[in-house]
Amino acid sequence: MATITAEPKARKRRRKTRTKNVSSLPAIVASQLKADEINLTPGKEHVICPTCSNWTPITGILGTPVLVPHHTTPYHDRTTTPRRCSSSNRRITLDTALDAWRAELTERTEVSATVASRRPTKVLPKPKTSGVAAASQLKPVPLSAEQVRRTFRQHQKQCLACKGEATDRTGQALPCPDGERLAVTFLRLFRQEPKRQAVRELFARERRRFDREYAKAAPKREAGWAAVLPAVQNADQLRRAVPQGARLTESPEVPLDRLAPRQAAAQPEKGQLKCEHCGATEASLVDAVAAGWCQITRRPHCGRCAQRFPAWTRTSF
Repeated sequence: MATITAEPKARKRRRKTRTKNVSSLPAIVASQLKADEINLTPGKEHVICPTCSNWTPITGILGTPVLVPHHTTPYHDRTTTPRRCSSSNRRITLDTALDAWRAELTERTEVSATVASRRPTKVLPKPKTSGVAAASQLKPVPLSAEQVRRTFRQHQKQCLACKGEATDRTGQALPCPDGERLAVTFLRLFRQEPKRQAVRELFARERRRFDREYAKAAPKREAGWAAVLPAVQNADQLRRAVPQGARLTESPEVPLDRLAPRQAAAQPEKGQLKCEHCGATEASLVDAVAAGWCQITRRPHCGRCAQRFPAWTRTSF
């Protein structure tokens, strides 16, 4: 008969470890661990056990630092049978200074935060929505009595009020406004259907008549266009022959050698330029323009007198 060996269980852990036993496993070197795998804060020395990967306190800091006896599972895990870890009482060599460990831990934390900020966020695809047609592009669909009847029958199958199953507190059946509206619309379209059919037939006849007349008048229209086509082509050739900026052949010439009577009256004659304000004179128009003379209300004024008037009233010769 086979013997059944009981599974070994760990003894109850003491509150304080008072043992001189040291594990035969090689010592753990603190300098070979990452900064986030060990905690050298005074009074809170912990390290991640290389065997069970649990945070384990370090005892004997002033003498021989070792890992305290611990289980292979966290202390709060009550689902499995606790077993003692083989790295219990394992020595650890604390060859890392406290300041150097803190600096390395801070640097790793900052680098991790920077890397996390550089990671791209998940791009969610934008849902494709069809463009809404403009109001001018909408084509109204005329209602038919048959279409409304089908909608009314479908509503009756789904509506409890139309079936008579919906009642109020007193037990009376509740009316259905949607069913009533559909029924009224169906009756109205059913009564108007003969008139609508007559209108549709009238429009169809008029369309066919218009198509016949348009096809009959096509030869006359083409003949009229053929008659005026040479004149249009000749006008296009004359228009292309006119140089850019020149006058058209059909328009009269502009009289450039003489001025209009109104402009001639306003233009002073040579040797008769006299300021209306101070009486100063100029021998010629060229000298007056060079001296800054202007016209104010169509009267010549010298440059000094013209400065007394607003700029918008002064007109150069």
